[in-house]
Amino acid sequence: MSGFSIDWPGASRRAQHAHELLGSSGAGVADLPLRQDVRDSWKRSLESSADLRVPSVLSDDHLRLARERSELQRIWPVFEKLLVPSAMDANLLVALADAGGTLLWVAGGNGAMSQAEGVGFMAGADWAEKSVGTSAPGMALATGAGSQVSGAEHLYEQAHRFSCSAVPIRDPRTGQVIGAIDLTGGPEAIATHSLPLLQAAVMAAETQLLLPGAGVVADPDYLDLGRSDGAHLGSTPVSLRHAEILTLLAHYREGLSTAQLVEELFERPDAAAEGTVRAEIVRLRKVLAGSPGRNLTSRPYRLQWDLQTTFGRLRQALEAGELEAALPLYSPGLLARSQAPGIVALLHRMEAALREMALDRGTARQLLNLGRQLADSDLLRAALRELPAQSPARSLIVAEVQELES
Repeated sequence: MSGFSIDWPGASRRAQHAHELLGSSGAGVADLPLRQDVRDSWKRSLESSADLRVPSVLSDDHLRLARERSELQRIWPVFEKLLVPSAMDANLLVALADAGGTLLWVAGGNGAMSQAEGVGFMAGADWAEKSVGTSAPGMALATGAGSQVSGAEHLYEQAHRFSCSAVPIRDPRTGQVIGAIDLTGGPEAIATHSLPLLQAAVMAAETQLLLPGAGVVADPDYLDLGRSDGAHLGSTPVSLRHAEILTLLAHYREGLSTAQLVEELFERPDAAAEGTVRAEIVRLRKVLAGSPGRNLTSRPYRLQWDLQTTFGRLRQALEAGELEAALPLYSPGLLARSQAPGIVALLHRMEAALREMALDRGTARQLLNLGRQLADSDLLRAALRELPAQSPARSLIVAEVQELES
């Protein structure tokens, strides 16, 4: 939304009154004097049991690992160049959050940095709605739209001294929200030009994501199955068959016998199938030989290192109930060419779990994006129920539902 027509001091005063009403009379959120998008965020936050305390913060080692494994590392330099200098001049902060709400990078004026750290706004901190309630980055991630929050509109009382604007960042290949860029500080953070400035920077950053990742050091222990140019182990491209084998062995940590691996890989195995598997394992070991410590044992076939895969991270997010983290990891292109029964079964289980979670707690944007990816009319109908009655998108979605059900 734009700050052009918003009475920000009035909005903050009404929000302060909303806090008093919520605390003293137990008034329902729907009755509180808040802007509609802020009211919706309060409702989501309270329903998710946000503790509204100082947020949890990753250790230095875990923050470093999160940065290394995030595709956002490719675009942080864009924001450093386009946003950070002017933010420092205005004593504001620029923060880049991942899809789960963790702030991976925070930069800006020293004074603003010191004040923000006092309330837990720092690199490694979790600022999702489920953690600290309403904030611009949390709202942007939850709704997929630009968001602004002023003073007492924050549910987290210690954040009332701050205002913030944030815009979601999408993977230009899939449309999935992969993070949010945020401007935090005093009233200047919600100035009329703040959202357009962030939106322009996001356009530049999303364009960068379409370029080859030259100079980016990929995690050598991550099997990325979501790239448009095929599976990659770190920065090394791997064949479809090797990606299938690695995915299965990463899933079955205890290992698989030759017969079990044949069953997982072949729809109709013939007498030569076991020999084919052994030959593929030999070739795969040659691929892995360039990296010390990547050992693959036999009898059973088992990985001797902690290989992370897109499937594995998606499963972890689903098991933790983290819809915001799960959605960016899913795309119908995950090993889409694979006909291996084990891979097909994994994909179907992930899709079913993701679908049920989205139906249970998804926002209109999340339901719409996933519904289109899965060509699922039930998800699209759920998105319609979440959309405002006056939304211009409704007629298009109705037409999509009718086409799917015809």
